[in-house]
Amino acid sequence: MQLTKKILIIDDDQEILHALQTVLDFVDWDLKVFASGKSALDEIRREKPDLVLMDIILDGVDGRQICRAIKEDSALQHIPVILISGVTGQEQINHQDFGPDDFLSKPFTAGDLIDKVYFQLAS
Repeated sequence: MQLTKKILIIDDDQEILHALQTVLDFVDWDLKVFASGKSALDEIRREKPDLVLMDIILDGVDGRQICRAIKEDSALQHIPVILISGVTGQEQINHQDFGPDDFLSKPFTAGDLIDKVYFQLAS
């Protein structure tokens, strides 16, 4: 039985990746960090994370499309996805069928991030 929760973090901004990793590293979670969205689905299939934390705007890839692919894949659709974006007005994508399980707007506080991660891992 897996006790340590695995979180996959995907963002092409190294500063954001480092900040996310720093904030989440105090808990005994297995953090896997990727700076490219191009192989995100392959990584998700391989890693089988308990949670995906992903930027919407990645290097030539749309995080919403990756989210849709996750939610349409019967082997992956149980994995909660939190999308992150600095673009205002993106929150409404929660209401679409392929939408994420949660949404985090940049800039965000460490408390907001931790609350959302804990909530999704507990669901």
